[in-house]
Amino acid sequence: METLSHSAQDYLEAILVLTLEKGRARVKEVADHLRVKKPSVVAAVKALMEKGLVHHEHYGYLELTPKGMAIAHEVYHRHQVLFRFLHRILGVEAQTAGNDACQIEHYISPKTLERLVKFVEFVESFPDKGQDPKWLSHFRKYAETGEAPPCAGRESYGGEEVKTLDQAKVGEKAVVKAIRGDTSLKKRMLVMGLVPGTELVVERVAPLGDPVDFKLKGFHLSLRKEEAKNIEVEVK
Repeated sequence: METLSHSAQDYLEAILVLTLEKGRARVKEVADHLRVKKPSVVAAVKALMEKGLVHHEHYGYLELTPKGMAIAHEVYHRHQVLFRFLHRILGVEAQTAGNDACQIEHYISPKTLERLVKFVEFVESFPDKGQDPKWLSHFRKYAETGEAPPCAGRESYGGEEVKTLDQAKVGEKAVVKAIRGDTSLKKRMLVMGLVPGTELVVERVAPLGDPVDFKLKGFHLSLRKEEAKNIEVEVK
């Protein structure tokens, strides 16, 4: 793509979007679309015309040249891919996703964008007709609540069984592999010394699983069951 300022790219994209939506683009419509003043649009259009990217008859419609159209389509494509990723996959609210896509589209590298396109296409190609793939639904729930997905704790590290701390049995030695949950919980675990790689021994699990008592670096500590569910451990 020809080196253009972020603002110039936004003007080209706005002209393209308005042309696709309304079949035309005028200076006032571009100003309204980008929420800028008409004199700013006039100055920008003049600069784009000098670069051979836009045609503009006095008081007439704005038209992209073939060169301007190619650049506008590339910018628009980046924006759409980023919006779909943020809104469709990550579950970010539409307006926020749109605003963030506008910011990111100017900085993302072609290589990263290409990989992101593949990821979005991969997710959207799942055969669940009209439904999200299960792992995506689990991710969204985790993002909103910090609650671990039902499949968590069944992986293995080097052949060792991985559980969450609430599943470990009395007397078992375990090594912390990961901490899930929100930031406040992770900070509390850090203060307690529960970080990946730390070894602990389960000393007691209450009849209903709450609390879980364990020994860590010579100290005796307790966690509620809901907290222990967020700590993945490799059982020795």
